[in-house]
Amino acid sequence: LEQGDGGPLAHFYLARSYFARGEYEPALQSYDKAEKAGYDRDQCALGRAEALRHHGDARAALKVLDDLSGAVEQTVEYLAQRAATVAALGENPTEVIALYERAVETDRSHPAALFGLGLEHDRHGNDATAMQLYKRAAAGFPTHVGALLNLGLLYEDQDKYDMAAGCYRRILEVFPDHPRAALFLKDTEASSDQFYDE
Repeated sequence: LEQGDGGPLAHFYLARSYFARGEYEPALQSYDKAEKAGYDRDQCALGRAEALRHHGDARAALKVLDDLSGAVEQTVEYLAQRAATVAALGENPTEVIALYERAVETDRSHPAALFGLGLEHDRHGNDATAMQLYKRAAAGFPTHVGALLNLGLLYEDQDKYDMAAGCYRRILEVFPDHPRAALFLKDTEASSDQFYDE
């Protein structure tokens, strides 16, 4: 899109595309253009918060979320974004879990909320709960890459190398150049061979 071209929907999805490619500055600019062109203010703000957090500025992301009010604060997307942002700041693990739990209660199949709650359980050593949450996140569409990576690692911990490899292969089918998935698959295949050699 050239400067000033396209409608609000085009700018919003251009922002989503930039975000997916890890191009956070252009994503932020496109969210601003989408909002100025008339796209939903709250959705643009949630997108900006996510982009800011991934860009390494969790404080600015939290400020964007703090400026929102009304019905948006009860949505799964808001709750998941706020939980991820508070987690990135590392300030209040209890609030993080409570926010993710509210998000999952709001939408029991939201991949990012399931992944985030799974990650918190994983961090606290609750492997069985984390595994169930990662499985649910991986079953959603689009599949959450982080959920597949972490699920694979938990399978490896249980010596279920074929299942771990299946998680990494699912990622590589969509993202053939994903460095961590490729590395983990190689390590899993090596571990599997070693296990059988013994």
